[in-house]
Amino acid sequence: AVLFMRAGFEVEPEMVRGRSLRLAVEGWLGSAGLAMGAAGLLVLLGAFPAPGWSWLALALSTTAMGVVQPLLRDRGGLPAGYAQALVSSAGVGEVLPTILLSLVVARADQIANQVLMILAFSGLCALLLGLAIHYRHRWEDFLERTMHDSAQLPIRLAMGLLVLMVVIGNLVQINLVLGALVTGVLLRYGTNASQSQALADRLDGLGSGFLIPLFFINSGMRLDFSALGSQPLTILWIPLVALAMLLVRGAPIWWLQRFSLPPRARLALALDCGTQLPLVVAIAMLALQRSVLSSSQATALVAGAMVTVMLFPALAARQLRSSEQA
Repeated sequence: AVLFMRAGFEVEPEMVRGRSLRLAVEGWLGSAGLAMGAAGLLVLLGAFPAPGWSWLALALSTTAMGVVQPLLRDRGGLPAGYAQALVSSAGVGEVLPTILLSLVVARADQIANQVLMILAFSGLCALLLGLAIHYRHRWEDFLERTMHDSAQLPIRLAMGLLVLMVVIGNLVQINLVLGALVTGVLLRYGTNASQSQALADRLDGLGSGFLIPLFFINSGMRLDFSALGSQPLTILWIPLVALAMLLVRGAPIWWLQRFSLPPRARLALALDCGTQLPLVVAIAMLALQRSVLSSSQATALVAGAMVTVMLFPALAARQLRSSEQA
């Protein structure tokens, strides 16, 4: 949750509007079509069972916004429009699959109710955003008085809001990603530039310094490689899954940005958008609980996503350095 709250906090309002947002949505729709085809191919090859087709397609269409978006601060010297394209594409690649995941999890006779819950949750988020903007001056005054106190009350309130949004999301059966992203956006809209930096520094210490590494440790602990030992052929599917993730998410973005970014930057953007993990973990674990995937298949899916996290951002950074030198 802290991972995605930090990602939402980094989103500038101008990054998720206009042409950039339109291209991000078009790119995800293209990814959705490719994901269905890639999932069908993996099922035909025997890597995953037919009942897991929709779950697999959903996993392939995600992007790890919480992983790649914070890297923008560390890279520096990015091509014009790169950060905006990545934030928009990664955001859409998190939010839309999260909403669809709640519909996949719901039983057939509950889909209508689930749609209503999603709409109600969206209305609540819009209301909270309006309140954050309307009472921004009061929140700014409060931060000015308490930000540097030893009690760190603003951070406590931020974490309390995060817990509240995650609980509400859980009640309406929406993955915590959406509630956490909204929390970050609310905090960003309620602060000015100087206060945002101070708040970001403290959230970085709490998140990147402690809680977020625990998420990746936990993700590694969820991998049941003993199950892969009994089915060695399953290990061969791991690089194929990672390649499918790159093609499904990266190819549409690479094509749509052909008039906006230089070639190496487009390749870097495709690699960043192909980076996946948090939602893939959630999808794989839910599919495992419902006996849609076996333990070895869920492990292969998550392991493929972990390969993307280990390789794709580093390769993207190399492409961006080459683009800057050129």
